Amino acid sequence: MTQSNLKVKQLMSKSLFTINLDTTLDVALKSLNANSIHRLPVVDNDGNLKGIITDRDLRLATDSPFLPENNEDRLEKLRLHKVSSIMKQNPVTIEDFSPVVEAAKLMRVTNVGGLPVLDKKGRLIGMVTRSDLLDLLIKVLEPVPPQS
Repeated sequence: MTQSNLKVKQLMSKSLFTINLDTTLDVALKSLNANSIHRLPVVDNDGNLKGIITDRDLRLATDSPFLPENNEDRLEKLRLHKVSSIMKQNPVTIEDFSPVVEAAKLMRVTNVGGLPVLDKKGRLIGMVTRSDLLDLLIKVLEPVPPQS
């Protein structure tokens, strides 16, 4: 398969970290940091995608002049709020068999850094991110060393 025929399913990360609607913001922040990721799909108890929360959403929630300056105090305040209160509902998604170029166009037009990937039945099965696209670009553009 040529790079131009590459499908999202072949590029996406299948190692998926998700959080529940009722998760508190401090737990979401810890999950992002512990897994070195920038976004978490939010799912209901049946695993259906309900939203997405990003590290930026959490930064905006903690960088308020109304919150104390101390990090421990900020975390304490985050413990009082649920992910559902600040998540982006109905996030932009892409299907697994869509061409990778469509994922790139969709991320560019909607200005998001990652897309939840759904299968034909609408189930969440992965994430494709700008980093995945940059890794592919490097692979495509990097010269192949001559074989001896």
